[in-house]
Amino acid sequence: MRVKIADIAKIAGLSTASVSRILNDRGGYSKATASRVMQIADELGYYKDRSASDLASQSNHTIGLIYTDSETNFNDLVIKGIMAEATINKLDTILMIAKKNDPISLTKVVRDMIERRVFGLLFVSIQPNQQVIGMLNQAGIFSQVVGASTENQVSYVSSDDFQIGYQATDYLIKAGYQRIGFAGADITNDYVGQLRLQGYRQALKTHQMTFNQEWLCEGNFSYQSGITAAKYYHNHSTVDAIIGASDETSWGLLNGFYDLGVLVPDDIAIMSIDGTELCTQTRPKLTSITQNFALMGKTAVDRLVNHADSPQTTTTSIPLKIEKRETS
Repeated sequence: MRVKIADIAKIAGLSTASVSRILNDRGGYSKATASRVMQIADELGYYKDRSASDLASQSNHTIGLIYTDSETNFNDLVIKGIMAEATINKLDTILMIAKKNDPISLTKVVRDMIERRVFGLLFVSIQPNQQVIGMLNQAGIFSQVVGASTENQVSYVSSDDFQIGYQATDYLIKAGYQRIGFAGADITNDYVGQLRLQGYRQALKTHQMTFNQEWLCEGNFSYQSGITAAKYYHNHSTVDAIIGASDETSWGLLNGFYDLGVLVPDDIAIMSIDGTELCTQTRPKLTSITQNFALMGKTAVDRLVNHADSPQTTTTSIPLKIEKRETS
């Protein structure tokens, strides 16, 4: 049976109220008494019932995090940032995974989070639909998408995805490249891919360059998308530089061109999006437009802590930087 505060109080010869104060570090007792009570609690195997404590105190220190499988590795970096900041703020975190592109699975997971009385909910690599957002609003739970822009009526913390496409393209044009490909993004179903394509095309327009449909090779941000794109550009296009939609896509491009005997950057340059440590592990090392995923996670938790009572939908853009390495 679960050990109760009353069991500890009986052995210690104290009231349940006194034991409760000690276990919750609320003062009003000597160090010797506290030490004896904690020793008894350890010997009995007592663990605090946080749900009951939160309910009694009308407070909550638990946040939820929902993520899904991704073709890219930035998930881990965002989650590490979230967990580190949650620890600093003495928050408990519940992690759950939902199936990708499965609204029924996501709705079930969100219901589970609501039942566990989280006060805030973060979505990583998954986009909540309006039904889910409505459920959370009705439950009074502050929610955010982390690591990606969203077109839905929910707060998010991300890089500016339009600027990612724009700045990557602008950098390559200023470096002297004239025919710039855009590879590996899902521009049909993915809002992030659509924004980055818009930024890419706007940069071309700014520099009075005409977009060529042959410069575009769609994908799903994966390594295999890069392999496929390398074959496509080798057979169908005359680009002199390519923007890879993710580090995994750029890695695939690099290896695909190696298999085809195409030299990078001598024959063709590659600019990667994300800038994770994968960029320094390839040979040659990948030039990248780098996102600060750890800061995204930290900022998202900070907003939960400080703005959870605000009904306002907020957008927080995390700064980008370009890191020149060996592929351009």
